[in-house]
Amino acid sequence: MGTERKWQRHISVLLAQCLIFMTLACSATPTRADSPQTIEMELAGQDGNEQHGYGNCQWLHPHDKCQEPELQLPELVSENPVFYAAKFGEADDRVFTFVIDESDGTDQGYDVVYADADNDNRIDPETERFPFTLGSSSKTKPVRIRLLVANGDIITPYYVDFTAFRYRDKKHPQKKVHANLRNSSYYLGEADFEGRRHKFIVLDLNSNGRYNDYEPKLFKGDRLLIDLDGDGRFRSFDDPKKNESFPLSRFTSVAGRWFSIVPSPDGSRAKVAAADPPVGVLEASPHIKRVSVRSSSQTLDLVFNEGRAEAIVGAYEVHSVELTSPKGESLEWSLVSRIDKDRPKLVVAKGEILKFEFGEPLRVELEVEPQENRARMVKLRMQIVGNRGENYLYNEDREIVAPPGLIVLDSNERPVATWPVRNGIVLGENGNSWSIPRSFTGKYELWPVVDLPGLDFETVGREVEFREGEIVSP
Repeated sequence: MGTERKWQRHISVLLAQCLIFMTLACSATPTRADSPQTIEMELAGQDGNEQHGYGNCQWLHPHDKCQEPELQLPELVSENPVFYAAKFGEADDRVFTFVIDESDGTDQGYDVVYADADNDNRIDPETERFPFTLGSSSKTKPVRIRLLVANGDIITPYYVDFTAFRYRDKKHPQKKVHANLRNSSYYLGEADFEGRRHKFIVLDLNSNGRYNDYEPKLFKGDRLLIDLDGDGRFRSFDDPKKNESFPLSRFTSVAGRWFSIVPSPDGSRAKVAAADPPVGVLEASPHIKRVSVRSSSQTLDLVFNEGRAEAIVGAYEVHSVELTSPKGESLEWSLVSRIDKDRPKLVVAKGEILKFEFGEPLRVELEVEPQENRARMVKLRMQIVGNRGENYLYNEDREIVAPPGLIVLDSNERPVATWPVRNGIVLGENGNSWSIPRSFTGKYELWPVVDLPGLDFETVGREVEFREGEIVSP
């Protein structure tokens, strides 16, 4: 019995030592990407000298009267001050009033901007007064202004560039002084992604003072920039392997693995954790290389390998499709379709294969329109149309065998004219004008010509009747 008790005490001592060792070892181990991380973010970009990604902008429309009736205004000199109402943050009162004044009197030129920078419904005539220069929509010198923005109970600094300029367009036919708030401050942090430390930035790309809005489309949400190569810069490339700019989504692919990156509304913190979202598979034609799909909470830039790509489960809209030349072609080509209206929808289910029916078969269509008040001039529109009605454009950075163009056949089907696209015909909706030779009389067939290695097209020509270079029909 005594020997047994000694042996039990010996085991107890060993177990205790092991537990102490494991505790010390765990406390000394760096945080792994598998472990959820809470990152304290650092406010950056206060001076406005840096611009990352696309930049951001809140457009301010002019008002003759203040939009906040209870606001205490300073004494204004001009009889025609211009008021603006910006909106930032998430609070009961998220309206920030700006007003421009003429310090030398009415009609002497706007040169002062007042801002209720702390949103206390009182503009201090000294600390919230900023001299500025009225510019143009294309060129103006900004004034950096520090705001205090509330997101719930948290109030944080938020820096913006203020500019003002005279402006008019179709929506605003009367020329007035509009204003912009651009290039806001951002937050910088560093986290562990798959065992490597990477700095990352959270941008308020939709310019509303919040940093946690999913980006269903450009400028409609916020954005992440991740320094993947560790060079201290945050860049965006066409090559998805080098891309460092990501729409804020539920999940973001970093170093080949999915992560959940969740900024706080005010941007001062971010939660980072590895994730394993459910996925399905998209199957497409061999020439499809990249597809961009988006939902209200998830953006996916899918790269296809041998006709397949994994996609996170969800309901999406298709935003862009890219077709590329087969591997081994001496001359590369690329066709890109960016879908802005009536976007097709698709649903990815867990573990299922979804046929992505875009791209081939392709057809080349040609539209011919007479130019009003311009004799012997027609507008030509040549479009490459995919299986789902999507329109494709050439990527001009790639080499092609021959420029797409136009061939004109007379009534005897003899070619009487050719015209390469690079001399004026434009692939796309806008088209371009063509001067018709006066010798064109009778019926002619106009056929688009596109030659890309490895890709077959159905071409759709048009029959047009001319009389001395002017269109008779259609």
